[in-house]
Amino acid sequence: MSALAALAALVLAVGWWLPERLERAAWTARAPRAAAALWCALLGFCATALAMGAHQASAGHRATWLVSWLRAGEAASADEGWGGHAQALLLATAVFAAAAAVMAVGCVRAARARARHRRLLGLIGRPAADGTVLVDDPRPAAWCVPGRGGRIVLTRGAAEQLTAPQRAAVLAHERAHLAGRHHLPVAAVGALGRALPWLPLACAAARRVPVLCEMAADDAAVRIAGRDAVAHALCRVAPHPAPEGALALGAHEAVERLRRLTTPQTELPAAARIACWTAAALLPALPVLIACGP
Repeated sequence: MSALAALAALVLAVGWWLPERLERAAWTARAPRAAAALWCALLGFCATALAMGAHQASAGHRATWLVSWLRAGEAASADEGWGGHAQALLLATAVFAAAAAVMAVGCVRAARARARHRRLLGLIGRPAADGTVLVDDPRPAAWCVPGRGGRIVLTRGAAEQLTAPQRAAVLAHERAHLAGRHHLPVAAVGALGRALPWLPLACAAARRVPVLCEMAADDAAVRIAGRDAVAHALCRVAPHPAPEGALALGAHEAVERLRRLTTPQTELPAAARIACWTAAALLPALPVLIACGP
């Protein structure tokens, strides 16, 4: 099988066949951070595979119109091998640039929403002694505004209705979001999901990565406040989602996460976690190895 055919088969498998199965896989809830990294790596794999596929197709099967368009009317190079590789590299770069532009636009959009929210908090929020910002709202809600000058916001309802352990759970959850910079992968996969609605992998990643980030923050809160406190706090704040650009304890799939908290499973074995992280690190580079192979 040629490298181009192998790359095409892998893109079809990873982009269309794998997402539904990975979305249903029970192990992802046992290692949410590793699973989120794997989703992002699969998107990187597809981008690299498409770029390398464009490289192979352009270098091996150059069409006259494509040569003319890429060279912008220049005379054909005497060195045909270099000309083909130059065109192929340009196509591969264009694929990467398009993916990077989509993610950059999504991140900028989210950053602007957070900036608007921070300005609003400056008008209606009241700093508290524990570093949070209090908003005068009777509904129990809590969220964080990531990015520069990250803030944790509690409503008056949350401050009054949550017990001390529940409040500690909420703060630990939101601090985990800020420390882990979860807003970056959430914004990036969300942008790809909106830009590529025809690609099952992009849509599934846009659904699952935010949930996995919430699970990872749940786990951090459990280590500080205990499982019961996190579960009860989630029940209290789940009906009130976060504003645009923010991350909140009750923002995504509260029922699934509550079931996970109340019926805990054993952690994924260390060997399996290491394998997942290793795959996440190597997957984006695999198409390059295939394209450079014999």
